[in-house]
Amino acid sequence: MDYKLLLDTSVMAGQMMLEYGAETCRVEDTMHRMLALSQLKTAEVFVTMTGFVATLDDPSIHSMTVVRRIVGQGTNLDMIDRLNTISRRLCNGDLSLEEAFRQVKELKNRTWKPRAFLISTPMVTAAFALTYGGTLSEAFVSAVTGLVMAVFLYVCRRMRMQSFFGTLVSSAAASILASGILQAFPAFGRLDSVVIAFIMPLVPGVAITNAVFDTLHGDYLSGTARTVEAFVTAAAVAMGIGIGLGIAGLV
Repeated sequence: MDYKLLLDTSVMAGQMMLEYGAETCRVEDTMHRMLALSQLKTAEVFVTMTGFVATLDDPSIHSMTVVRRIVGQGTNLDMIDRLNTISRRLCNGDLSLEEAFRQVKELKNRTWKPRAFLISTPMVTAAFALTYGGTLSEAFVSAVTGLVMAVFLYVCRRMRMQSFFGTLVSSAAASILASGILQAFPAFGRLDSVVIAFIMPLVPGVAITNAVFDTLHGDYLSGTARTVEAFVTAAAVAMGIGIGLGIAGLV
């Protein structure tokens, strides 16, 4: 077996899973199962929320250790599922190591198209407005503010702005626009319904879920870190809305 290729495949898959919002224990388990295929004496992985260390060692080979630092993180459950499927097929013997590496490499090189994000966010915010009892006009305003929020999030991401400030700026811009529209056209509905709708995509639900999941699996370091991440994100959303409404003269 090509141990170097196995280590590269495991590291690439683990790095992508962390970047796309997978639980720490899931990443560690996936990487360990893949490295265990080597049947070497030592196949260890240590994963935290911001990076990991993976090593292969045996008296018959030179020790190989890889360290990765994870900087940007997002949420892409479809990509996590695809990577899980590749690792399972590899471990079950349904996929060769070379083919698994090729498929993981293809996923890594897949370009992220902003079109889907810019289209889906307004649809989601409008749906949330209707879900929480809003009118069609409130759903329309929510969709417009959701589109503006998505544009700001995309621009902040392209500028590599820290996620706290990107979330703050985006929520502030959306709240300013929503309050401005409803001040100009009061018949469109209530501001609180629109604000609730457009903040829902920003709520750190995945981070909270992963924090609980990691904590229950005994990974208290990552569980605590993800809890802090969720709190910081929620604080950024609250501050952004407060700043936006303050600028609009409503508070």
